Amino acid sequence: MARMKFLCDADRCIECNACVTACKNEHEVPWGINRRRVVTLNDGKPGERSISMACMHCTDAPCAAVCPVNCFYTTADAVVLHSKDLCIGCGYCFYACPFGAPQFPQAGAFGLRGKMDKCTFCNGGPEKDN
Repeated sequence: MARMKFLCDADRCIECNACVTACKNEHEVPWGINRRRVVTLNDGKPGERSISMACMHCTDAPCAAVCPVNCFYTTADAVVLHSKDLCIGCGYCFYACPFGAPQFPQAGAFGLRGKMDKCTFCNGGPEKDN
């Protein structure tokens, strides 16, 4: 099975966050959620590097392993998606993911959580019509 990945050249990344903005605009990502984010290693020190990060679409995805309602699934192209219809917003996937890919929406009252959201590898979403 083919494994697709985003490639980011850390030597060329200038931490402009254009990749984050493009993702949010293209996929109408809700406020408070970033499916992509720029991470800086050794910030302000010699050898500083910035890289654009998102879901790594793991082979044995830890987010899927801990989901109590099995809302995560893998497509034929090895993209890990989740169904918001099945998601109960428990947050287990958020804590299990080493990359912090699944995120809660921040809109609404303090402490109010909704359904999780994560990178879809520009796949549009879990539903066939997206």
